[in-house]
Amino acid sequence: MDIPEKFKRVVEQLNEEELSTLLDFAIFLQSKGKSAATMVESHAYTDWLSAENDIYDELFTDQLSTR
Repeated sequence: MDIPEKFKRVVEQLNEEELSTLLDFAIFLQSKGKSAATMVESHAYTDWLSAENDIYDELFTDQLSTR
């Protein structure tokens, strides 16, 4: 049995309150996925992750040199 079919069977057994909670959670997941994908694709985010912006080397220079 595939996941969508299992999900349908579980959802059919939920009461109204549980369905409402599930709907809220599904909406949250949907919005989170869109915002995360947008962030990962953004130029500013990829620049921020680049090695040129690695501040830890500068902050911990004294600790790195003692190793």
